Amino acid sequence: MKAAAAHFDGKLILAGVAGAAALAILGLLGTIVWMSLRTGVPGQASGYTFTNYFTLIGDPYMYRVMWTTLRFAAVTIGIAIPLGLVFAWLIERTDLPHKALAMSLLGIGILFPTFLKAMGWVFLLHPRIGVINIIFMQMLGLTAAPLNIATVAGIGFVEGLTLAPLAYVMISAALRGMNPALVEASSIHGVGKWRTLLRVEMPLIWPALLSTVIWMFTIALAAFDVPGVIGMANNIFTFSTALYFMINPNEGLPRYGLSGAYGSIMICVSLLLMLPYFAALRQSHRYQIISGKSYRASVIELGRWRAAGWVLIGGYFFVAFVLPLLAIFWVSLLPYVQMPSRRALAAASFERYGATLFDSALLGAGWNTLLLMVLVPTIVVVVSTAISWIVTRSRLRGRVALDAIAFLPHPVPHLLFALSIAYFALLISDVVPLYGSIYVLIAVYAVCWISFGTRVLNSSMIQVHRELEEAAEVGGVPTLRILLKVIVPLIRPGLVYAWIWTSLSAYRELTMAVFLASPRSQVLSTYVWGQWHGGGLGDAAAVAIVMMAVMSPLVATFWIYARRQQQVASPV
Repeated sequence: MKAAAAHFDGKLILAGVAGAAALAILGLLGTIVWMSLRTGVPGQASGYTFTNYFTLIGDPYMYRVMWTTLRFAAVTIGIAIPLGLVFAWLIERTDLPHKALAMSLLGIGILFPTFLKAMGWVFLLHPRIGVINIIFMQMLGLTAAPLNIATVAGIGFVEGLTLAPLAYVMISAALRGMNPALVEASSIHGVGKWRTLLRVEMPLIWPALLSTVIWMFTIALAAFDVPGVIGMANNIFTFSTALYFMINPNEGLPRYGLSGAYGSIMICVSLLLMLPYFAALRQSHRYQIISGKSYRASVIELGRWRAAGWVLIGGYFFVAFVLPLLAIFWVSLLPYVQMPSRRALAAASFERYGATLFDSALLGAGWNTLLLMVLVPTIVVVVSTAISWIVTRSRLRGRVALDAIAFLPHPVPHLLFALSIAYFALLISDVVPLYGSIYVLIAVYAVCWISFGTRVLNSSMIQVHRELEEAAEVGGVPTLRILLKVIVPLIRPGLVYAWIWTSLSAYRELTMAVFLASPRSQVLSTYVWGQWHGGGLGDAAAVAIVMMAVMSPLVATFWIYARRQQQVASPV
C-alpha cells in the first residue's frame, strides 16, 4: 500500500510540475488575446471590443511595417540559406580537410550575441561613422557613403550572416542522413558532379531546405536584435521594433490593446507557418535509409578547390564575427569614433574600461545576469524533465497535448511572452509587486525555453530502454526515485547540454529583457542597449568587449562538451 502511494505521489508531483508549466504557457498566450480585446491601461475598467483590430486594419503604418518586415525576412533568407547550404555541402559531402575546425568556427557564430555583432557593423558600414565607408570616401573622393548598413537590405544582410550557421546545422543533418544510393548510381552512370548535385542531391534534401526556409522566416519576423540596434535609429521599423515603441512610446501611454492585437495576429501567422514546416519534416523519412554503422557514403573530392572551400569558410568567419568584433574593440579604446590612423592610435587607451567596469549599475546588471544564468537553466531542466517523463515514459492521458503545448514557445515570438507577462504583472502589481523585478525575467525566460529543454530531453529519454525502470517498479521503488536514480544518470549528457545552452542563452538574451527590464532588474544586455541608445557608443563598446571576453570560456566549455556528446541531437 505504501509503495502504491509512493508511486502515485511521484507521478502526481511530476504531473503537477508539468501541468503548471503548460498552464503558464497557455495563460501567457491567452493574455495576449485578452489584451487585444480591451482598451486603456492594465487595471482600468474596459469592456471587450474589436476596436484594436479595426484600428490596425485601417492604419497605413501597420502595412508599411509588415512590408518592411517581409523585405527584411526575404533578404535574411537570401543570405542565410545559400551560405548554410554551401557550408553543409562542403562539410558533409566533400573531403574538405579539418572539418572539426570548420564546424567549431560555425558554432561560435551561433553562440555569441547577435546584437553585439550588429553594433560592430554600425561601426563598419554606417554612412556617417562607418570606418569602411570613411576609407572608401577618402580613397575615391566620394561625397556620399558607397555602402549603407542602415537600410532594410543592410539589416537583412547582418541578420542573414548571423543565421547562416543555424541554417548549416539544419541542412547538414539532412545531408548526413539522406539516401546516398541515388547519388552513387548517378556517378556510376557517368553523370557529372554538378548535375548530380542539382538533379539528385537537391531534390533529396528539399524537405530540409523548405523547413529551414520556414524556420528562418519565423525567426526574421520576430527578430529584434539587429533591427533594434541598426534600424530603429534610422526610422526602419519591423514587427518587433514597432511593437517595442507601442509599449515604450516617446509620448503618451503604452498602447497595450493595440500591441495585443498586433501580437495576436503574429501568433496566428507563426502557428500557420508551422503547418508546412511539420509537413516537410514528416516527408523527410522518404529521403533517408537505414544502414549499418560502418556504411559511409563516398565523398566528393575537391582537389584544387579545397583551398577555395576554406577561403569561403574562413572568409565568412572573419566577416561575420572577427571584423565586427575588431570594430567594437577599436571604438572602445577611443574617446570618440574615428577611423584607424596613427593619430587615433596615439589617443587609444584602456581608460574607458576602468571607468565603465566599476559602475554600480553595471555591477548590478552583472549580478542579475549571473542569477539568470544559474536559476533559469535549473528551472528549465527540472520542468522539462517532468514534461519529458510524462510524454515519453508514462501512460497519462493528455501527454500528446502536453508535448504540443510545451512546443508552443518555439514558433511563437518570445517578445510576445514578454509583453504578456508584463501586462499580467501590472494587473497584479497592487497585490504582488512583481512588475519590473528580476523574478519576471526568470519566469518568462524559463517559460520560453521549456520548448528547447523538452526537445532535447524527449530525444534522450526515448533512447533509454524501459527494462531497468520496470525492474525497479517490480521491486517497489517509488516513481521519483526511479527518475532520479535510474533515468537521470542515463540522460545526464542531455541534461548538461540543455543546462549549458540555456545558461548561455540567458547571458546573451536581449529581446525579452529589453521589454521587461527596469532600473532594479537590469542585465548586461539591457545595460549595453541603454548605453547604445543613450549615445554612449564607446561605453557600450567597452561593455560589449567584456561580455565577449566573459562569454568565451563559457562558449568553449559548451562546444567541447557538445562535441564529446554528439549522440545528443540539437532540436530543429
